[in-house]
Amino acid sequence: MTKMKHPPPPLPPPPLLLFLFSLLLSSPAVSLHTEQCEAALGMQSGGIPDEHISSSSYFDASVNAIYGRLLTEAGGGAWCPRDMVYKEGKEYLEVNLGALHVVTKVEVQGRFGNGQGREFARQYKLQVWRPGLTHWVTYMDGRGEELLEGNSNTYLAQTSQLSPPVIATRVRFLPYSDHPRTVCMRVELYGCQYSDGLVSYSMPDGDLRGGDTALSDLTYDGLKRGGWLEGGLGQLTDGETGHTNFRVDALGMGRGYEWVGWKNTSRQGQPVPLTFQFDSLRNFSAVHVYVNNLFTKETMMFSRARITFSVGGEHFPAYTAVEYRHNADRIFEHARNVTIKLHGAVGRYVRVELFFALKWLMVSEVSFDSVPCRCNLTEEEEAAEAATTAETVSDERLVEGRAPVVPAEQQSSAFLLGGLIFLALVFGMVPLVLGVAYYHRRAARKGGKKSPPPSEGGEARKVSMKMKDLHINVNLSPVSNGYAKAKGRLYGHVAVDEEASAMYQEPFKAPPMHNPGYYTLGHSASSDTPLKCALPDTDDSVDYAVPDVNMTPPPPFSEVYTPPPPPVPLTKPPATLPTARSLREAALTAAPVPALPPPPDQEYYAAPLLCQPTNIQGAAGTVAYAVADHAALGPEPTLPEVCRAQLRVVDTLGEGVFGLVQLCEARDAAPAGPRKVVLRTLKLGADEETKKTFRQETQTLARLDSPNVARVVAASHAGEPPCALLEYPEHGDLCQFLQRHKVEEAGGPSTCVGVLDPRALSYGALVYMVTQIASGMQYLEAAGVVHRDLAARNCLVGRGLTVKISDLAMSRALYSADYYRLNEGRTLLPVRWMAWESILQGRFSSKSDVWAFGVTLWEILTLARQQPFAELSDEGVLENASHCLHGDGAGMMTLPQPPLCPREIYDMMAACWRPADRQRPPFWEIVMFLQRKNLGYTFDYAN
Repeated sequence: MTKMKHPPPPLPPPPLLLFLFSLLLSSPAVSLHTEQCEAALGMQSGGIPDEHISSSSYFDASVNAIYGRLLTEAGGGAWCPRDMVYKEGKEYLEVNLGALHVVTKVEVQGRFGNGQGREFARQYKLQVWRPGLTHWVTYMDGRGEELLEGNSNTYLAQTSQLSPPVIATRVRFLPYSDHPRTVCMRVELYGCQYSDGLVSYSMPDGDLRGGDTALSDLTYDGLKRGGWLEGGLGQLTDGETGHTNFRVDALGMGRGYEWVGWKNTSRQGQPVPLTFQFDSLRNFSAVHVYVNNLFTKETMMFSRARITFSVGGEHFPAYTAVEYRHNADRIFEHARNVTIKLHGAVGRYVRVELFFALKWLMVSEVSFDSVPCRCNLTEEEEAAEAATTAETVSDERLVEGRAPVVPAEQQSSAFLLGGLIFLALVFGMVPLVLGVAYYHRRAARKGGKKSPPPSEGGEARKVSMKMKDLHINVNLSPVSNGYAKAKGRLYGHVAVDEEASAMYQEPFKAPPMHNPGYYTLGHSASSDTPLKCALPDTDDSVDYAVPDVNMTPPPPFSEVYTPPPPPVPLTKPPATLPTARSLREAALTAAPVPALPPPPDQEYYAAPLLCQPTNIQGAAGTVAYAVADHAALGPEPTLPEVCRAQLRVVDTLGEGVFGLVQLCEARDAAPAGPRKVVLRTLKLGADEETKKTFRQETQTLARLDSPNVARVVAASHAGEPPCALLEYPEHGDLCQFLQRHKVEEAGGPSTCVGVLDPRALSYGALVYMVTQIASGMQYLEAAGVVHRDLAARNCLVGRGLTVKISDLAMSRALYSADYYRLNEGRTLLPVRWMAWESILQGRFSSKSDVWAFGVTLWEILTLARQQPFAELSDEGVLENASHCLHGDGAGMMTLPQPPLCPREIYDMMAACWRPADRQRPPFWEIVMFLQRKNLGYTFDYAN
């Protein structure tokens, strides 16, 4: 968690500083991190003992509860209740997990019984229990549905993801049927042990806002009485943070689903009390509250928070209070995480009171940093203990030493004194800075004195790098490129400067993001050599290790390199962050660079965005390929006309501003019967410029001739509206294909049914598909075509695991969350897959496609179970990319090594993310490497 400290402001800070600080906000702190919490809990493996499995009844001893283990053929082959099941749900199979666990998904199976079984449950419910609940609670997902999908046969297992996940000690499976039915079940639970210690929270339920925006705690599993929630857990602890605009249905659960909100008038101006109960006494170091600040919609984060602690839950003494005050932010509306330090306070109950700053207060997540306390406190000792002080925490700094709590409407004299000092410094320094800047500006215009070189590192030169409209100056010294060993790192190596040349005063610098799920380009734990991003114009190429090549290979990443000479010491950092004016004045005094012309004369602004808004969307809403030379693609083939009478629309895949993308069945004379195709059509009334663009895009696709690139099979430009027909393999896009599958077990495919498990993919099959993607990109690279949106969602899978690269995903609402929206939603960019130079400078090339290929490879080896950088917001991804623009790699996060990924594959993946684009491998090298890694692979997938 990135911790931010600012000086205490009696006056609002400048907008530029607020913008820079907002970019440094860390990813939301949530109580549940479910991405790495999907391990099997022990039904199949036997980790859950027989005595922890029980049931309401069983038909006979051979189908007792202990035989209800997934993928296990023992006894009669499953658990079968004595009576037929019906809607009442009286029969159940209960699993005692022994301790609190987070359950993220469940899997069920019918009774195969060595081919003799016929019983399975088509639907079922879950019930959960944990300490603190007074009754068994029926699980309900975010849409309010209780029924989970069961099985359609006796041998295939059916997995259900639990959203939100549940926290439970015991779980019951209740088979369900619309009519009386004999059922049998085998089950497995997935998740991890729950260590946060939170048992329940109590609070007033949220209020209704508008006609269809319910800001209540919809998934709360405790008691609900007269608008008061007690004894349960719900949306504040489900690990799902809300979208900044609560009117957007980001998860498809309904508008405002991720938020719980209260109206000031409903509370008569009183604060919102949230009381959290833990399993034991704990030491609390911090609380994190994820809040909304959409002030243009009368919603603002709390103005003040008061946190008190209790041992027994009855008394919350005032002396335990920690108060926090937050200055109103009326500049940036994004939702954010607010962290309040608690300094080791002790308690089993924590009461958080949030005070209104505007009409509405909305909270999405609350989590605590705490550890069990080895204390021996009782409620009586707590009530008797005397104290006269409390702690006050401001938005800018924590006041140490237990000063008296300052009322919200008053200001301490310390703040007043600090404000006077701040004003004196500002009004004293501004004239001096202006005078010096004016002198240097005049000197620069007259061609007089040049900026003096730095005291160390030789002759310096300054380069002005454009980050949209914000110019940042970097002092560079002549260097020779070399390499340093990243000891103990998983991501291999990046090119570094031997003489630590990028010594400059950064306009802002992000503190390290300590996240165990990601790796950063920065200081090695065992080395003092800082890693620096190489500039884009470097021409050095560092190759990844390729085994068994019949030539002298480059040294692998694991080899020890000669250590570079010690870096030039950094100059002392500035006491304050530079303003936009000081950056501009510094640019005017920069010495000219011999190899580069000086930057053009233009106005410099404090950019409101880091991202360069480059439009990569085509006429029909799909991504538009960038082509350097259309003539180099060869002649345009003659395409048959689209016969609309032979097309039957199956589904609408997506829609753009000017076009429509539909999935159709083509009823032609093919012996295999109807085949699926994609119909891309312009809307009626499109102007001539749009039609011309659509025609050019179709011609580009028609000229592409590769077995691994989706082709145009027919087109119609004369009729109205213009349209094109593209092939669409039967398994659909790769992202959904991977999500429907699991990785084949190390021991090989399941043999219990005598055939390959159609849901299992071997590691060799995954590499086989990756190699085809690389081959298709190799063809595009050779043809001078830049894809600009390479990802698993833009690859299509057919029979025999054939993969074809396509361009459909940008138009599909299914993948809207994968695109960052600019210019009021008119520009879409897949920033999580894009190279830094494409995000920040709008430069696209085959090398930026190589970067996206590395991310696509990571998706495939994780079976597309989550977005890249899932714990970062889109703004956090932009800030992470900006480290390369500044010239240093400190704090730059890279995607972690997937569990399925060998070291040499990950080294190649990391090579795709080298900051210097010329150091990234070409696709022909990647294809050769992957082919060598998959030698001997035998096709093992059941279509």
